Amino acid sequence: MDMTVNNVRNKKRTIEIVMTKLDGLYKIILIFPLLGVLSACSTNQATGRNQFTGLMPASQEAAIGAQEHTKIMAQFGGEVEDKALRDYVTRIGNKIVPFTERQDVNYTFTLLDSPIVNAFALPGGYVYLTRGILTLANNEAEMAAVIAHEIGHITARHSAERYSTSILTSIGASIASVAINIDGASQALGLGSELYLKSYSRSQEHEADDLGIRYLARAGYNPEAMANFLQSLDEYIKLDAAERGRTGNRVPNYLSTHPVTSERIARSRNAAAQYTEGANITNRIDYLKAINGMIVGDSPAQGFVYDNHFVHPELGFKFSLPANYTTENSPETFIAKSKSRTGGAIILSSGKKQASESIDDFLRLRILKGDMSNARDFGTNTVNGIKTASVERSGSVNNMKANIRTVAFEWSPTTVFILTLAMPEMINQAEVKAMQQSAFSFKRMSTADKRKYRPKRISFRVAQTGDTVAQMAQQFPYDDNLNERRFRVIKGMEPYEQLRARQAYKIITQ
Repeated sequence: MDMTVNNVRNKKRTIEIVMTKLDGLYKIILIFPLLGVLSACSTNQATGRNQFTGLMPASQEAAIGAQEHTKIMAQFGGEVEDKALRDYVTRIGNKIVPFTERQDVNYTFTLLDSPIVNAFALPGGYVYLTRGILTLANNEAEMAAVIAHEIGHITARHSAERYSTSILTSIGASIASVAINIDGASQALGLGSELYLKSYSRSQEHEADDLGIRYLARAGYNPEAMANFLQSLDEYIKLDAAERGRTGNRVPNYLSTHPVTSERIARSRNAAAQYTEGANITNRIDYLKAINGMIVGDSPAQGFVYDNHFVHPELGFKFSLPANYTTENSPETFIAKSKSRTGGAIILSSGKKQASESIDDFLRLRILKGDMSNARDFGTNTVNGIKTASVERSGSVNNMKANIRTVAFEWSPTTVFILTLAMPEMINQAEVKAMQQSAFSFKRMSTADKRKYRPKRISFRVAQTGDTVAQMAQQFPYDDNLNERRFRVIKGMEPYEQLRARQAYKIITQ
């Protein structure tokens, strides 16, 4: 009897916990009785489909989007500095908006200062494109296709649908767990920008493609631009894998959230074939003029790779990189890692210290957290006029035992840059020496350095009679054997397609 009473009490407590967590999610669940929520389906005016979106009312979408907007801006490094380019993206977005079904949305179009090939949307009309998308797009119609696709997610209310379904799934799992008394039941989902950066279902992607093509055609753009851009994306992922010395282990952001398949490309071509009258705008030359001079890859605000160095003109430092290393950059960290599985990695990060705090105390207390049990070779030094403290510890990299060396550079009384060298036990000694040389090369940039080191930029050249792809690709500032392939990808050219005289082509210069 007592056990039964306790079980009932435990079940009641679990239900209260679930409801409290749900209460923190915009208090939506308290607004609608559960049975009412379950029946809160409506017909979407854009898709004609009956869908459940009751837990994210349309009236709340703008507030949700505005709340997440600041997080997105921080995560992706803010907007590009070029106002004319930002205005161009907004102008094309606003050209599409009048042809959509939802008139209750005020759209905001943001061009993010990120080289990652990515585009996404938040509820409330927040649409984001990156510089990476503009590098890959070959004309205004293709850029418009990406914008129209993201608008399609908004008009179809895919985020509201996914969120509402997820919450109901969580409620069902929690209640079921109470009934059978299983600990560790699924909890109600938190709401954040990650919800909107995760993959949509295949049917939702198809809906957004179909809607995007509809909006493209209504706005006068060539609706085949959607399939053409998807084809370029498919080629881009193969190039990205080749650049990193892998065969598909890493999927660029846009392709991970918007999977590209031959079926999807074919569907887009078939959908475009329905719109044959008056929809043929591409505006290729206008597009090339708009992106001419746009930064490709990382920007000076983020630091970038130049001549086998990582340079950061805005913060004013540089250091060399080992040969045959690939790089990944974000607002928080820069990572350079060997293409070899048994090779090493160099991670750059930053930290803050008290002005009165010594660099060795910073390393001991902030990095090691006062635990010196695994520390060896702890000491201070001066590297290129900068005070440093360093320590080596045992750790692991890719499930392999490794030596981890951390070097803290006192950049200013309150700013510290930290280089972490991860060296697996199986690494060859030549690479270890190259990594150590990288750490010892960390220095302040001179005025001449800042003039010398320039980021990569988009330009365009008009092909002359007799010009070849190989000649165009020679101008690309990459030291691998992929420049011809790179040229074809950013131009959207077939593998054996040749240049056309008097036609303008995108190239990358530095």
